[in-house]
Amino acid sequence: MSDTPGWDDVMREFLLESREHVQIIEATVLELEAQPGSQPLLAQLFRSLHTVKGTCGFLGFSRLEALMHAAEEMLGLARDRRLVLDRERVSTLLAAADAARGTLEHIEATGLEPAVDHSALLARMAGAAVGSAPQEVSEPLTPPGAVPWRGAATGVDSKLRVDVALLDRLMNLMGELVLARNRILQCAASPTPGADLLTASQRLDVVTTQVQQVVMKTRLQPVGQVWNRFPRLVRELAHGCGKQVRLQLQGADTELDKTLVEALHDPLTHLLRNAVDHGVETPEQRVAAGKPPVGCLTLSASHEGGLVHLGMSDDGAGIDVQRVRQVAVQRGLLTADQAARMPDADALMLIFMPGFSTAERVTSLSGRGVGMDVVRSQVERIGGTVEVHSRPGQGTTFTLKIPLTLAIIPALLVTCRGDRYALPQASLREVVFLEPAQARKDITRIQGACVLRLRGELLPLVVLAAELGVGPGMPDLDEGATVVVLQAGERTFGLWVDAIHDTEEIVVKPLWKHLKGLACYAGATVLGDGRVALILDAMGLGRRVGTATEAQAQVVIPEAAAEAPTPEEPRERVLLCRNGAEGRIAIPLSRVARLEELPASDVERMSGGMEMARYHGQLLPLVHVASVLEARPRATERITQHLQVTLGESLSVVVTQHADTRVGLVVDAILDVAEVELALQRETRRPGVLGSMVVQARATEFLDVEGTVRAVHPELLTRGAP
Repeated sequence: MSDTPGWDDVMREFLLESREHVQIIEATVLELEAQPGSQPLLAQLFRSLHTVKGTCGFLGFSRLEALMHAAEEMLGLARDRRLVLDRERVSTLLAAADAARGTLEHIEATGLEPAVDHSALLARMAGAAVGSAPQEVSEPLTPPGAVPWRGAATGVDSKLRVDVALLDRLMNLMGELVLARNRILQCAASPTPGADLLTASQRLDVVTTQVQQVVMKTRLQPVGQVWNRFPRLVRELAHGCGKQVRLQLQGADTELDKTLVEALHDPLTHLLRNAVDHGVETPEQRVAAGKPPVGCLTLSASHEGGLVHLGMSDDGAGIDVQRVRQVAVQRGLLTADQAARMPDADALMLIFMPGFSTAERVTSLSGRGVGMDVVRSQVERIGGTVEVHSRPGQGTTFTLKIPLTLAIIPALLVTCRGDRYALPQASLREVVFLEPAQARKDITRIQGACVLRLRGELLPLVVLAAELGVGPGMPDLDEGATVVVLQAGERTFGLWVDAIHDTEEIVVKPLWKHLKGLACYAGATVLGDGRVALILDAMGLGRRVGTATEAQAQVVIPEAAAEAPTPEEPRERVLLCRNGAEGRIAIPLSRVARLEELPASDVERMSGGMEMARYHGQLLPLVHVASVLEARPRATERITQHLQVTLGESLSVVVTQHADTRVGLVVDAILDVAEVELALQRETRRPGVLGSMVVQARATEFLDVEGTVRAVHPELLTRGAP
């Protein structure tokens, strides 16, 4: 039959569909273990078994047909309630699924069924019912009429299933693309193309963007294609560890680029193994701790901020941070002093170091310190990051943040010594421009490391010119500084560049062979003008800030410790604003919902004197802070003059939340964010002020937000906004 036209296509379709059915069989059997009598699950399982059995009979694969038939017979007894699918019988069905999967792989590679004797497995399934006698099934070594398939080993997994509607959309866009090309060719042939060429180019840009979006969608696959292998894995791991664990899946339909879906299999496998072995306690320990005997693992996926967030959490004992510190000191990774000063969040990240393990003995699952290192290295290799949060006695959560695709990404273009480089926007936090005077004040060197004081905190700096070997470690501060703040995993650092340019969507190309060993590059791209630009790797550059971090620990922390507040003096982050020409006020950041610059022309005075601003389709009540803190007549006059002068300009507004009402506090300017001690140095009875303090060497009044609003419009605190 292999010479029959279209036979290769039939075999490819058989292998593709049969593998999908085997995956469904395995997943459904695992669900049946938790719900043994579920008729819908049994019906679904029967459909998959019968489909594979029927196709095998047509193609002459008698061994696989016999396996599926024996499984059907066993499930028939379960459907008739003549047996219960206990753990042993579920294991037998899973063994049949494994045998079917192995048979399909052999068929793909050779075109023939493997010469494997399944009689023992067939007997186990035949004797599943109590009192029934095992039935031996005779299988010929070579099925009659079986001919090796010529299309063997063609890579069924390399195929994708795409929605027909998506292909129709792509075909329509390709037609539009051809029309746009023809129009541009006509314009280019014209002696005076003029505006027609511009219009045609704009149309080409729009259509190309739409084609790009549709093609990208064809590569997206649900992460559930990776997850469908994990329920079986968790079941076997839990059984081997003497534990009871169930796996919950949330967001399995979240889509990700196919290459990234496949790259996530190993990291997620190691996280699950670690959770079952280290995280979840034994049933006896869980009951003693007041927990249910069955532990719970949860895999979740969602789209957030242009990234895919994959979470793996357990409800186990959590990570003992002190134990992690002890192991780090014992293995010489840290000194005792460094370990004591290290924050818990940084100490938790030590578990990802190569060779690090808190296991007291080596087992088949853990103890060699390899798994978590693999997780971090493979996730970072595809441009992602790993975060870990743990609460003693309650469990641990790992979060993997992965880009949607690695093919086309938005990037910020920067310049260093005349050459342009691309920085993926997924790592970008903010851009800081410093004038020469400000640069000399805020940038310094601490024990050979360059640091920037940004909003009261020291930020390690990586000088791009120095890293590339084309400039000094400390550029000339008289020229100012341009710093791009990047986030690489748990590290936040600044990258000092010569200049920044526009953002652009870039096509990622792999590095040449001789550049792959350079940690600061993630790839290359061709820009719109035809020039090649290297793509900077935020993770690789972030590893260079270790020296700066150590310098901060050695120099800054002892000074801070001498001035550290007592435990009775809590600290709070505040928003600093200017009031009048010289006055400064602090507003608790916890009370700030948004910061806005609203056009003064959007402000309307309502009946009763209340001022309202048009804000996202609603009216936002406004309270001028100056009208409360200053003498009311003078303040009102100044505010009126201010509104007249700034008509057509904007107002600085701090939007605060009061129950279900939002109120805008109008200030003269928004200055900065700072962390302060809540130890007010002078009490006051003035409306709207709780007290004063010194912040950044300036006298600052701490604003009473509720009192400020109440002083002008007390009705806003007792009812919803008009």
